[in-house]
Amino acid sequence: MDININELNEKKYIDMDITFDKKIYNNKNIDGLDNCHVKGYIGYNASDNLEVDLSLVGNMILKDSVTLDNINYPLDLKIKEEYEINSEFLQEYTKIEQKTLDIMKILWENIVLEVPIRLTTHSNLQMQGEGWSLGEEHKNNEIDPRLAKLASLADKIGKE
Repeated sequence: MDININELNEKKYIDMDITFDKKIYNNKNIDGLDNCHVKGYIGYNASDNLEVDLSLVGNMILKDSVTLDNINYPLDLKIKEEYEINSEFLQEYTKIEQKTLDIMKILWENIVLEVPIRLTTHSNLQMQGEGWSLGEEHKNNEIDPRLAKLASLADKIGKE
């Protein structure tokens, strides 16, 4: 969504549903973004910096880290940032020729920061099988036969 920079002399209020192009999150950990609604304002503050104060609610569809099933993950972001007019950071979001600001890039960067590294809804899955286990280390008093001689040597040194 592009906003004309010349219209920001007064704060521009935003209250709308938005959709993200699937190409944006195609190779990310996000499988979908649904029911996204942005609300807030953008405008210049007293120090002539661009102030962004937005809230974004919606639903992310993510993969379960264990089963790879889809999980609905609620999204509730508060974005409050201030940009200097001539900063390189702000220049990344603006299209100088058209004098517009693309807030979708600002929203997207904040969404990506909210994606959890691991997410699962399954707490009682069988995490072990014959000869393997996931998530727990078994303390076994049996010594690996390949290291038995080394263990006996360590015991011998410890007794001295």
